[in-house]
Amino acid sequence: MSVRIRLRRMGAKKNPFYRIIVADSKKPRDGRYIESIGTYDPLKEPAVIQIEEDKLFGWLKNGAQPSDPVWDLLTRLGLRQKWEMLKRGQDLSDWAPPAPRAPRVKKTKAEAAKAAAVKEAAEETKKPAKAEKAEAKKAEEVSAEAEEKETAVKEAEPVEAKAEEKPEEKPEEKAEAKPEEKEAPEEKKEQKEDKKEAKAAAEEKKAKEKKPKSEKKAEEAPGKPEEEAQADADQEQETTEEKEA
Repeated sequence: MSVRIRLRRMGAKKNPFYRIIVADSKKPRDGRYIESIGTYDPLKEPAVIQIEEDKLFGWLKNGAQPSDPVWDLLTRLGLRQKWEMLKRGQDLSDWAPPAPRAPRVKKTKAEAAKAAAVKEAAEETKKPAKAEKAEAKKAEEVSAEAEEKETAVKEAEPVEAKAEEKPEEKPEEKAEAKPEEKEAPEEKKEQKEDKKEAKAAAEEKKAKEKKPKSEKKAEEAPGKPEEEAQADADQEQETTEEKEA
């Protein structure tokens, strides 16, 4: 059987009064209980809590588990700390009950209205400060954007200067350059032809220089008939051969 230490509601409607009881966990809230070890009256200021410590610690030693509201009441009285010290075997001379809570002060309607008015006034005074902060943030953002733009412009200036130093060629200039390129191969062809003609002329000169004298004379005497010119050439060859012999 699991035993619980919990609250049992007593009293009339809207006038609650509680007993701290030890009961079986399976029993209903208003059912039979084993033992009553204290009372709790929340309507008084401050609230009145009465617990028999000997019975409480006895049931805790036997394994009874307090509910969450009962644990809250035990912490208010300092009995939870005392129970933990007993479990550890510590000396209870250091334990002292906590100071009682201050009683709740019920405010009247007039006091509540004054408090609300004070809060509203405080909020209204805070609004201008918030607006000023928002404006300051906007101004900072605007200044930051302006600085970024200035830096971007400064970085773009050297790039534009380089682009101006190297202007792009216009299509007309390109069109004019193309015929010049076409004229260049024609000039090369003319130079080659001139070289060929010069070589041919040089070869002809060499061939003329190598011709025998008879042929030269025959060429120099165009008025004579061919037979006479040939005869003269044969005679000259014979004379040259005799001399050589």
